[in-house]
Amino acid sequence: MTFQDAYFAKDFELAFLRAKGSEFETFFHRLMKLAYPTDFMPTCPWGSAGDRKNDGFLASDQRLFQVYGPTEMKAHKAIAKIRADFEGAKFHWSAHFTRWTFVHNADRLPPHVQTVILELKAANPGIAIETWGLEQLLLVFRGLSPEDKASWFGPVPDATNLKVGFQELRLVLERIAAKPAVALPDVHDVPMGKLDSNALSDSVKELLKVGMTKAPLVGEFFASWHDETYGERIAEAFRVRYKSLRQDCTPVEVFGELQTWAAGDRALPDQLVAALAVIAYFFDSCDIFEAPRSSVESGVS
Repeated sequence: MTFQDAYFAKDFELAFLRAKGSEFETFFHRLMKLAYPTDFMPTCPWGSAGDRKNDGFLASDQRLFQVYGPTEMKAHKAIAKIRADFEGAKFHWSAHFTRWTFVHNADRLPPHVQTVILELKAANPGIAIETWGLEQLLLVFRGLSPEDKASWFGPVPDATNLKVGFQELRLVLERIAAKPAVALPDVHDVPMGKLDSNALSDSVKELLKVGMTKAPLVGEFFASWHDETYGERIAEAFRVRYKSLRQDCTPVEVFGELQTWAAGDRALPDQLVAALAVIAYFFDSCDIFEAPRSSVESGVS
């Protein structure tokens, strides 16, 4: 996976996680129209007729989509919706589709929801019934052209050729330093395996690896700075911000929020890569993200 692929995939994952309700349907339609501009037909509610249980149709695949993106996936509501939407789709569109796909925004489908999908498959052998979540949608996204990805999420810097120096680090670090001061932290070494112990997506792992190649610049910056406590204060700011995010956010969301917090909403490409270097530095040397449990703690003898 290239740096640009990882960067785009991270942005897509964050957009997926943040899209709820009608926003999730809008997110799905945008993806499918970019991927299948002449083939995908989005459906919108029309008066009292509604959408007739059709949130989009992929003609070449004879695939009808039903999209469900609640704030929280509750089993009984999801089951009721799946049954009603599927039976409604058969009533209105049975002559046109052979594949029915339930698109959702859940991390994992509850077992009761999986059961109802299996029951529908058994009762309808002539229809291919599938569920699509982040993994399937990410595959569609990865097939987009770089131009289409950039039209959605903006340009991505080329980290292989970009020179990140003290000036870019200073801009990012000064932004963080301007935030309210807090107590000094304890800085810990990070055990091996931390990348794999935090449930980070492949794209975030790749970005952190790229950031780590430039992380020594951060250490050099702190070592040469006139204020000896500067690095410790920045470390504490990251630790506090991380702890406030991890309570309600997934690891991918935490990473994205830390990057935006460090670089700003309108950061230049150089500053975005500098923010990656700073995050990677504190990932490797400070208490952000979780250290892997030792074999003793995990009960392995």
